[in-house]
This record gives sequence, structure tokens and C-alpha cells, in this order.
Amino acid sequence: MWVSRKQQVVSRSATEAEYRSVADSITDLMWVLSLLKEMYIDVVKTPCIWCDNTGTVALASNPVLHSKTKHVELDVHFIREKVAAGIVTVGYVPSSYQVADILTKPQVYSMFAYCRAKLNIISQDEVHNGEAR
Repeated sequence: MWVSRKQQVVSRSATEAEYRSVADSITDLMWVLSLLKEMYIDVVKTPCIWCDNTGTVALASNPVLHSKTKHVELDVHFIREKVAAGIVTVGYVPSSYQVADILTKPQVYSMFAYCRAKLNIISQDEVHNGEAR
């Protein structure tokens, strides 16, 4: 599930911006998990939120609060609580594999084509040339 939203506050760093995004994603995930539970659907694997910022991934599991991140303390506690409870994990994915970037960042054509293929989206040319399956 990908969403592009304007943040309610100004982030002071890329790590803070990513961290707030992870917190929002976990909030949405909690709603989906609750819905699945109400439908008696068991989730067998712990969902993982993938992030391309190593600082954010480290902050999600590291119980030490740093002075540089004290202004995101509420989100820090929320995410760590969910990670510690085993509800979700936060994992690192290199930017080159971050398919969601196609929705938010300019891409060179090769990267655009890679992301588009991963999302199973075909171009108009492929449709007109009969290459679409």
C-alpha cells in the first residue's frame, strides 16, 4: 500500500521524514491487521515496512534516544512498541529497489522502466504493439 502525503510538520532531516512516514505506515497497517482479524483471517508472517534510510531502520530497533531525534520522540515510542511486540518489523531496502519512488521522485528512464515493470504496469506502446499479456 503506497501513499504520498504532505507531512503535518516540517522534518529536520531525511531520517526524521522517513521515520514519520514509517509511523504513518504502521498506523495504516494496524488498521488493516485489525480488519483482517475481524474477518477471521490469520496473518502468518510478521509484516515488514521497508525503508531506504539506514538511520530510520536503526532508530526503529535501537532503544537509545539520541539528542538529534528527541523531537520525534512520540513516533519513536510508537514504532518501537510495535516492533518490540512483534507486530511489525522495519527493514532496509536499497534506494535502487525502492519501487515506491516511481510515485514520488523523478527517475531516469531505465529506473522508471524497472519500477514500472515491478508494478506490473505496461506502456501504451506495448499495448498497441500487441506485446501486452
